[in-house]
Amino acid sequence: MKKLIDIKPDQKVKIVSIIGGKGARRGLAHLGVGVGSIVIIKRNAPFAGPILIENHGTTIAVGRGIANKILIEEL
Repeated sequence: MKKLIDIKPDQKVKIVSIIGGKGARRGLAHLGVGVGSIVIIKRNAPFAGPILIENHGTTIAVGRGIANKILIEEL
């Protein structure tokens, strides 16, 4: 299974699992991102910085630490 941090821009993915703790899952849920969400990767800088994802027309910045804990399925 791939992680969100490994995906290149302009790919559509489905979130399958979030390995992080309750705080990480809650924070993502407040942004409308959870298991089953389909998101588009807008930007994934190769060395640093957040990963930008689009969810229901809204762009969200996800830190690299959290993105490393999100397991996805490519669509």
